[in-house]
Amino acid sequence: MQTQSPLTIPVNKDLVAGAIFVAFAIGFGAVSTAYPMGSAAQMGPGYYPLLLSGVLGALGLGIGLGGWRKPAQVMVVVRPPALIAVLAAPLLFAIALRPLGFVPAVLLTSLLATMAAPKMGWLARILTAAGMALGCTIIFIWALGIPLPLLGSLLRF
Repeated sequence: MQTQSPLTIPVNKDLVAGAIFVAFAIGFGAVSTAYPMGSAAQMGPGYYPLLLSGVLGALGLGIGLGGWRKPAQVMVVVRPPALIAVLAAPLLFAIALRPLGFVPAVLLTSLLATMAAPKMGWLARILTAAGMALGCTIIFIWALGIPLPLLGSLLRF
């Protein structure tokens, strides 16, 4: 008998992916029925989402049924600290944006998110955060013109 590490579980990825696709198709299909359907000649606002839900559901069934015949593969479970770091990063950004400003909030968020990669060194973390801050500033502040302060009220002198 094969022993498993406590951080691994056997999972059929295609079966899980197919089930997720079908679940989304059912959810979006149900929501689309709240809008008028119209006809093929004059489509209402609910027609196209329902059509896409049907395509997504068929795709999910195809993937899931194809995965039904495959053996399960061992999948590594995400470590809780990594999961917490990635999920807490957007929350940190939202909390830090106003008092610290855009650039420090992106720096802190990127540093926190890189905590999910335990083998990443501190130099790589700092360079990643600096690159993210520079890239986000170029895209969101300068290119798109979003009116966010580069430095917040706590960092202005």
